Amino acid sequence: MKQDTRPSVVVAYAALAAVGAAFFALSFEYHWSNPEDGAVGPGALPRVAGLALLLLGLVLVGQELRTGTALEGDGLVVEDGDHSPEERRRIRRKLLAVVATMVVTALAIPLLGLLPALTLMTLFLAVVVERQPLTRSLLVAGATYATAHLIFVVVLRVPLPLGVFDPAVWSAQ
Repeated sequence: MKQDTRPSVVVAYAALAAVGAAFFALSFEYHWSNPEDGAVGPGALPRVAGLALLLLGLVLVGQELRTGTALEGDGLVVEDGDHSPEERRRIRRKLLAVVATMVVTALAIPLLGLLPALTLMTLFLAVVVERQPLTRSLLVAGATYATAHLIFVVVLRVPLPLGVFDPAVWSAQ
């Protein structure tokens, strides 16, 4: 390992690569394309994004091991002297809140569907974690929903998990 190599950065990049590998591997449980009309299937997005994240993570790990990234001006913080102990605790709490919110959102997707779960996650993070005004947070959450719907449902026609909002759930006899 080069002297400028930061082990925490290597671990972070390796974690990104692992998440990408998991998405890529699990995407094979879904069809690449829709058998009925040949449209993009539910396996396309996680397979492409997972492979891209895996490759990017591996490239970044290699770069960090080869050359290190502690360069002047890259934001390397050697000592956290600029923050008081209370500020450091607040930063850690925010980080934990974001991670916990992501886990809860992932668990909520089968129940609520992907777009509503991501919209609620955005709203929660904006209001609770970032302490933005409710009106602004609602606008951001609404824009998140509209943008994701436009991209994935309208343009790409990707079948997303709908959860309880799936018409098949309510029309089943």
